[in-house]
Amino acid sequence: MTTTAPGDDIALALIAQDIMFLRRFAQSVTVGALDEAVVPVFCMHNYMCLIIHESHRALRQVAPDLADALAYDCAPAIERARHSVKLYDDKYKELDDVGADFRRIIEEHRQEFLGNTWLPLARPLERDLVLWRFRGRLVSTSHTASFFLAFPPQAFKNKDDLGPRLHAVAVEQGRYIGAAAEGLPWQGQPVLDVMKTTDRTENKVRAEKHYRRSFDPALREEIKASLTAMTCALNTVAVLLADDTNPSSATTLFKLRYITLHHVLSSLGKLDDQYGAELRTPDRALLKDILDAPMSNLILQAHRGFRNTLVHYRPTRDVQERLSLDAPLYGLLDAYFPADEARSLGDTLVLHTAHVADRMSAWCDN
Repeated sequence: MTTTAPGDDIALALIAQDIMFLRRFAQSVTVGALDEAVVPVFCMHNYMCLIIHESHRALRQVAPDLADALAYDCAPAIERARHSVKLYDDKYKELDDVGADFRRIIEEHRQEFLGNTWLPLARPLERDLVLWRFRGRLVSTSHTASFFLAFPPQAFKNKDDLGPRLHAVAVEQGRYIGAAAEGLPWQGQPVLDVMKTTDRTENKVRAEKHYRRSFDPALREEIKASLTAMTCALNTVAVLLADDTNPSSATTLFKLRYITLHHVLSSLGKLDDQYGAELRTPDRALLKDILDAPMSNLILQAHRGFRNTLVHYRPTRDVQERLSLDAPLYGLLDAYFPADEARSLGDTLVLHTAHVADRMSAWCDN
């Protein structure tokens, strides 16, 4: 990857970091056992789609010949999945539109998995929601996976069907990643190599009962399902990926934590605006604790150009001269934020992501 235009060297460096991270992840998925790849693919699919889509879009501007060589299939699916990272922040959907998506998913799963046994006494034993946890923390559910991957409920009936379906998704994404990573150095072990099978658990439950006990009683089932998706996203970046201590992953992990926290906090603010007055006092206090934290305010009020550079790769013209390939995070923090805020964001992002993940997990499991 070569370029001469100002800022393009930073864009290509950011893309290279993300692609090398995805290559290590994809290597783990495509060469490992299918059943071990299920949960990580569920957790990382929308992030992979975001990086694939945005890197290809940026390359069309900074390295068009390379972009032409990296044309990928399944564009509509990747486009849809990368938007799901935004949760309630999708400009094409309001909070209740996201809720409607989950309402449809809940009903489709309920229809598929319940009422199938001929013995009435056995019907209470039927289950229509799968929960996947990593070290006790919820990282995906069958409803969340359906939202991110657009899988039909039938896909979750049989692992023998689900594994190959997920493998096919990973292989398709891997083609782009492998081609984009050609010539880039291999740095460190695959991401999933540090994870143990015993860290992951699967539990099937009745969705109605599960959501009844989650979050606040005033919230509708579909809103609780969307909040569960937020909790899963937070636990993915705060817990599932925490074992990746490879220095080469640092920039991408910072990005994933930042954009996840940014969109979760923004989404929770919209939830508070619409439903806050109806919530119980302890639940309002929990939301207030999350949203009023100084670090939350910093992220919510952060310079838009910083978030856009992390996602879209191309730094704004006004900061290009202040960036350097040799600086931590290429100088982006110092370029977009005052010095004290830059230090705060760099030092405390991991801790605050973990704090918000803890609070949301406690709310989800109350």
